[in-house]
Amino acid sequence: MKLKSSTLLLAFGSALFLSVSCSNDAKEGALSDSAKDSLTVSGIKIKDQNFMVPSPMILAEMIKKSGALYDKKMMNPVASLSSYSDGFKQGLNLGVYGADLGYVTMYENTGDAMEYYKTVVQLGNSLKITGSFDDNLMKRFNANIGRKDSILSLVGDAYRRSDNFLRKGDQDDIAALILAGGWIESTWFALKIYKDKPNQNVAVRIGEQKGTASGILKVLMDLNKPELESLIKLFSDLNDVYQTVEIKYTFAEPTTDEGKHLTIINGTTDVKITSEQLIELTAKVAAVRNFIIN
Repeated sequence: MKLKSSTLLLAFGSALFLSVSCSNDAKEGALSDSAKDSLTVSGIKIKDQNFMVPSPMILAEMIKKSGALYDKKMMNPVASLSSYSDGFKQGLNLGVYGADLGYVTMYENTGDAMEYYKTVVQLGNSLKITGSFDDNLMKRFNANIGRKDSILSLVGDAYRRSDNFLRKGDQDDIAALILAGGWIESTWFALKIYKDKPNQNVAVRIGEQKGTASGILKVLMDLNKPELESLIKLFSDLNDVYQTVEIKYTFAEPTTDEGKHLTIINGTTDVKITSEQLIELTAKVAAVRNFIIN
């Protein structure tokens, strides 16, 4: 897995926790090497909390390989955008819609991809994340509709520029909300896919998010903002279930390529997660997601 510094890129797509190693064979619909290089593993730091999370696009790729059909109902409707009038809900749902955009892009649904891209642009502008989603990028997006790898690279570039803007402006609160929203939507997708097509590998990837769940909760609490109280309570309930998942990590020294600013993670993880825990996680994730999108 490769490591890059990007916050918003974590929200782009729908796979914060599934690795390409789930399928080593080249299959129809798989990402090219260049797209994977653009969207592999993101390393970020918010409020002194480090996150090393596989690219959001990997889950969308795995969902398609699993044989699951495209299901627009799994996503947050673009019609809900008008109800997000404050920065709190806008930040959370920029993460959610970013995850949705990755999902729809992987299935190459041209009409829906444009709808969700425009929604992401509107939210970015509302949050004054300037210079990331400009007219030139919109023209390039339109020109490349139907070319999956090109679209992934374009949007990935926009999110990286957004991330640089947030980090330079010291906007940890917005970055944390985007991360939380994208992670919840991604986890929601994985749990829904697991329910429809039970797969041990998907279950393991869900379980591996135990550390991310507690990390996001800590970040939200450290922001110390009264308006986050309800969200923190829901995240705390979700984290309580995650802490019952057993994980054993075997450390192996990572390999770093300084020239390419990449780190290869060589450790292995053994996850024990039960069907009962997955049912509980589904209920808790649904509760957080409903709070975010409604």
